Amino acid sequence: MTKKVGIIGLGVVGEAVVEALLKYRTLIAMRMPLKIEVKKVCDIKKGVVSKYKLPFTKNPYEIINDPDIDIVVELIGGINPARSYIISALKKGKDVVTANKALLAEYGRDLFNLAGKLGRSIGFEASVCGAIPIIKSISEALVGCEINKLYGILNGTTNYILYQMYKNKVDFKKALGEAQKKGFAEKSPYLDIEGIDALHKLSILAYLCFGVWPEIKNIYVEGISRITLLDIMYARDLSYRIKLLAIAKKEQKKISLRVHPTLIRDEHPLSEINYAFNGIWLHTHPAGELLFYGEGAGGVSTSSSVMADIVNVSLRKNVSQIKSMKVEFESINNLRTRYYIRFMALDKPGVLAKVSRILASSRISIASVTQKERNRGKFVPIVMITHEAKESDLKKALFKIDRLDLIKSPSQLIRIEDK
Repeated sequence: MTKKVGIIGLGVVGEAVVEALLKYRTLIAMRMPLKIEVKKVCDIKKGVVSKYKLPFTKNPYEIINDPDIDIVVELIGGINPARSYIISALKKGKDVVTANKALLAEYGRDLFNLAGKLGRSIGFEASVCGAIPIIKSISEALVGCEINKLYGILNGTTNYILYQMYKNKVDFKKALGEAQKKGFAEKSPYLDIEGIDALHKLSILAYLCFGVWPEIKNIYVEGISRITLLDIMYARDLSYRIKLLAIAKKEQKKISLRVHPTLIRDEHPLSEINYAFNGIWLHTHPAGELLFYGEGAGGVSTSSSVMADIVNVSLRKNVSQIKSMKVEFESINNLRTRYYIRFMALDKPGVLAKVSRILASSRISIASVTQKERNRGKFVPIVMITHEAKESDLKKALFKIDRLDLIKSPSQLIRIEDK
């Protein structure tokens, strides 16, 4: 069987996919009854494609409307015009492969519904965690398992920044600059450092795990730009690591989805996933606890997932449309967990007592207090770890505390995941 492929977008990932398909198509043919032919490629610039001697166009519809092309690979990213290209390709009777997490997070439900009606397939393994085969693992290997909990380090940029802060004891700004120098962070890194990239990926994973495409508004998101070296060091002394986690939990018919900096114990498997790597930890029944780890970004690693998608849609082994479930999304305000709180408080008698009274009035009890520095008359850090408390109660208490003249606001709040 021969499948002819058209590729739209020749950026870092697109170029790597072209090179990988040409290099490994013989290997694929040895393992599968499938021959893959790159029929045509499309980009706004011809670039390095001439060295591969492939038919080239600047018009995506030359690929979409080509009756000889079976699979359209969309690698331009963004919402539009990528959405229009995918819809047009499906309507032309073509299968689609995409790495476009932002598009799927916003319009995944509609695109999968359309593909189902037309009897076409959408491969999207490359949209989450690069080379890690997490989509195939959840949809196939764990098809008979209930997934109760997911913790994910889904963004390599933020993981690299937090790792550099931890390892080299540098502040956020310097760690970000280092990430940009090494190519792990964009010149404008907003989508990464503010958690938006991880939010998009969590949306896709929620569909796989729970059969529901959540609206973006139902996912709480908070980035790492307010994390300081002070927080990193205090967490280390308390035997924790700070990670930007994407968290999904299902309890009965309620689902909690959130992305935010999180303290996890040193002994948790995700704590040792460093550098720009990604990791996903699942709590399932009956399979138990599972850890997936690998390179989550970059053209070369992501190309492996794109190739797998091309093979899977060719052989009709892709993820089928998952039956929707009726669920209720839990508000972040109803979250009950333990918290790390850091106040910058004036070093004078009675401050700690005032803070403690406000917390107690909001039904928040303190598990531990750390104050290492003393500097009479100056602001010094005080770190508290709370017992389990309700998010809305804690936020109300912090609002009152930050209004005290004895506190330099805003205070730091980081959620803890011990389980």
